[in-house]
Amino acid sequence: LLSKLKIMVNHHYAKWLNSYQWDYFATFRSPYKTNYMTVRNWMKQISAKHPYVYKVFYVTEWDKGDPRNSHTHSLIASNKDIAYIDFNDSVSFAVGDWQSVYDNQKITSYVTKFIGRKNINYDLIDF
Repeated sequence: LLSKLKIMVNHHYAKWLNSYQWDYFATFRSPYKTNYMTVRNWMKQISAKHPYVYKVFYVTEWDKGDPRNSHTHSLIASNKDIAYIDFNDSVSFAVGDWQSVYDNQKITSYVTKFIGRKNINYDLIDF
């Protein structure tokens, strides 16, 4: 019953996020241990360096191979095209994956896969 409930929660989050148009999918990492405020500060950096970014959804999840480390998936909505090199050079954290969103439904399902599990931080931020 609990696993069915988690699947329903993930499905509803994905459906809700799919109601927004996302431009980029990115994965962020740090060589240091991160916490909730670390990722919140990353979002502040994005807002400060890229004023044309108007919405970000992020979810931090644990690495499969090493549960002591985490990575953060994000969906980014922007009023301007952003090149990977420009984005990566403007922030203090590592941008490991950067791609344009071509299938909104598929990417929103992917980023919500662990929502509802223990110690998974996520948020939608409107700038």
